[in-house]
Amino acid sequence: MVARWLAALLLLLPAAARAHPHVLIDSHIVFLFEAGKIVALQMGWKFDPVYSSALVQDFDADKNGLLSPAEVAAMEKDAFQDTRKFQYFTVLSVGGKAVEWPPATGFQVMAVKDSLLYAFRLTLPRPVDPRAARITVSTVEETFYSDIDIPHPAAVRLVGDGAAGCRAEIGQDRDNPLLGGIAFPRKVEVICD
Repeated sequence: MVARWLAALLLLLPAAARAHPHVLIDSHIVFLFEAGKIVALQMGWKFDPVYSSALVQDFDADKNGLLSPAEVAAMEKDAFQDTRKFQYFTVLSVGGKAVEWPPATGFQVMAVKDSLLYAFRLTLPRPVDPRAARITVSTVEETFYSDIDIPHPAAVRLVGDGAAGCRAEIGQDRDNPLLGGIAFPRKVEVICD
């Protein structure tokens, strides 16, 4: 009887209150500098063990427990390239204006303990000087099917010629609430002295 009442009450909750992510992703971002400007982001997405296992089951065609180059290529085509239409869940803004990403390059899949890691590069259409404009990157998956987190400060690095004197500040992107404000994507702001 109590279970029926609880089930009925759950149905009365708004959809946003019942929402929860099905895929957990730890995002790692390396800002690549050349001649004082950011030219690309080297991205790493570490998937939770459950989703990682599902990916292997879906794409390990020969069922040997390993992903061959052909199986990785199939994963890139069928599972990764679809994220392009969502800007790879990575919104880089320059002075408040979002950058449109060209196709990602250098896609790789690696096993890290019991999880899979996607690695890929997002190259900016034009190099951006973080000393001349505010640069932010948000990890946004609007449906909250996937929760994309930046797990710790070491998950963001700034490297290359011109990165000295710059730092990354990680926080919530309060300007882009998810599901009516019950969750917020993570945001990195690059600040240079």
